[in-house]
Amino acid sequence: MPVFLMILLAIHVLSSIFWAGSTFTLARTGGAGSQQFFRPQMGAATVAFLSGATLLALYHGSWLSGSETVLGIGIFTAIAAAGVQGALRRRPEISHRIAAGLLAVTAVCMVIARFAA
Repeated sequence: MPVFLMILLAIHVLSSIFWAGSTFTLARTGGAGSQQFFRPQMGAATVAFLSGATLLALYHGSWLSGSETVLGIGIFTAIAAAGVQGALRRRPEISHRIAAGLLAVTAVCMVIARFAA
């Protein structure tokens, strides 16, 4: 595995883990302390999107295969999660619960995409 790919994957996975993990925690606590996490979460989301887009462009083919379709669903739910967190910023008890569900779908899609036919 090329070093560039390993670094890019690590960046993608670690930023995604922070974003999803902090969202799950904030959802569980009813959004307590969410204001101080908003910028780091959106920063991690941006890094996850950019690194994921780079991985997609470099290592995946057409959108006609099952794998890319599953990845597309994951991308859509991740974008929706970021949108919910931004749009409902003043209602963190709701936004983090919705975003946590969407990010759970995203995580499942990223894991199973490799095995989709």
